[in-house]
Amino acid sequence: MNSAIDEALELGSLVSIVFTGGEPLLKMHDVKQTIGYAHQHRLWTRIVTNSFWATTPDVALRTLGDLKLAGLCEINLSCDDLHQEHIPLERVRNAFHAAEKLDLPTLIAHKQVKNGKITPESIADFLGVELTEYKEGEENPTTNLYSSSLTVPVGHGANPIDPDDDIIYPSSEPAWSAPCSGILSSIIISPAKEVRICCGMIDQRVPELTVGSLDEQTLAEIVCQANTDLIANWLALEGPYGIMSFIREKEPQIDFQKRYVNHCHLCNDLFTRAEVRAAISQHAHQKIAAISLQRGMLEALRFKGEMVDKV
Repeated sequence: MNSAIDEALELGSLVSIVFTGGEPLLKMHDVKQTIGYAHQHRLWTRIVTNSFWATTPDVALRTLGDLKLAGLCEINLSCDDLHQEHIPLERVRNAFHAAEKLDLPTLIAHKQVKNGKITPESIADFLGVELTEYKEGEENPTTNLYSSSLTVPVGHGANPIDPDDDIIYPSSEPAWSAPCSGILSSIIISPAKEVRICCGMIDQRVPELTVGSLDEQTLAEIVCQANTDLIANWLALEGPYGIMSFIREKEPQIDFQKRYVNHCHLCNDLFTRAEVRAAISQHAHQKIAAISLQRGMLEALRFKGEMVDKV
């Protein structure tokens, strides 16, 4: 991963690195080494973990102490009904209080399900602290924070989930009809050195997510390739909803759900269904001109803005 950091730094916009998964601390040694290298370059780092490793208070303190010494800046602890089917709550508490002792900024990451027993309030009671909800774009405290969002039923973990019994849906369509702001906004690198166009909650086996391999190309080449990719630009400009609307027009016999949790949920539905993939493959070329024009206009506006700023 050190070479990937070097290549990303050469692109000129790298300021932070987030280790997420899956479970990143299954690769504890590699993560710690990479955090140390990032710290040498004054990069901000965060880990999102399920706390499986925090078997005792002492183990949690030693583990987080080593990571903080390497340069870790923040830790997020996943805690909710789904995660706690496999991870005892006590391990989250061990990790939380270890971070507290180390003065390591911490956030509890919670997912909502219908009739959930583990809530932000119950977590706060269990930890013996008062938790404050994280507010995007506002000034937040550095610790005792939580975020709570809807569960998106995609990937391997969705198999035991009943969408009708477990999933909470938003009350309005805009939650999943907007363009995808996550596409091409970050560089996502898998343990296998695959570079992906987003870190959204979508089945990582979807081939359109992967735009190259660092074993075969430089990061600069892959990023350039991704920025000219039709699917990536389509998702960024019109979102999964725009693709669904296009498919409905071309193949009206293909049914879609009446509602989705968010645009990641819809995107996953688009790219994991054989009949939808076939329709996209057959008709997508018809969108090349329109998407290219939209992207070109945005680039022109951005260039104009940069010129104004320089004056």
